Amino acid sequence: MKSFLLSLQFLTIITIVPGLSATRRELSASLAFFPLTGLIIGAIVAGFDWAARGLWSVQICGVLDVALLALLTRGLHLDGVADTFDAIGSGAGSERALEIMRDSNSGALGILAMVVVLLIKAVSAIELSTQAAWQWFILVPCLSRFGINVLGSLSRYARSSGGLGQAFTGRASLTYMPVAAATALSAAWILGKIYGIAMVAVLVIWCILAGIWCKRRFGGITGDILGAQVELTEAAIFLAAAAIIH
Repeated sequence: MKSFLLSLQFLTIITIVPGLSATRRELSASLAFFPLTGLIIGAIVAGFDWAARGLWSVQICGVLDVALLALLTRGLHLDGVADTFDAIGSGAGSERALEIMRDSNSGALGILAMVVVLLIKAVSAIELSTQAAWQWFILVPCLSRFGINVLGSLSRYARSSGGLGQAFTGRASLTYMPVAAATALSAAWILGKIYGIAMVAVLVIWCILAGIWCKRRFGGITGDILGAQVELTEAAIFLAAAAIIH
């Protein structure tokens, strides 16, 4: 139960037990419930979209859907997009790039990356809202959070000094992969059928390639990179879902 609460409270603004503390091992255990937490996030967005369509145009609904998605996650992963792209665009060596990634100030490239991601999600959400494709609103956050499990289990933590993201990388994260994978695959089949399963397969390939590239560029991954992976995966699956139902 605590692992699920940690997953919910770490990934969202939903706080059931204020001040809930955790060891690194307990944080790692919460990985088992990341896809489930994604389903909860998606269900909230899908419910909001259903209600909002009775008040506003689908264009407004799509934008509000994406705004709600960012609000539910405290913008946590969007910050990872900005920090990661600032580090990538710096052209600096791995150590300096990691320092840039840790800097809370966002540069032009990081802000541009955030804007592009939000725009892609917004226009795709408009298409999904137009078709009342509620199942994709639920599935997208689930699969993107499952990406944390996949990328984390395939990668080592980049910073020798450690950090919060270390709990979600390496062998520790691999331990909880079966539960997370079962949730993600079940949701993919129930909500997306063959398209959902195909998206899981592409997600795994994407995470493998991203992990290899990050190891060469940064020496591993960080929490910011995991956050960026969530946002980029969400944008890609939203776009693919919009193409499927178009």
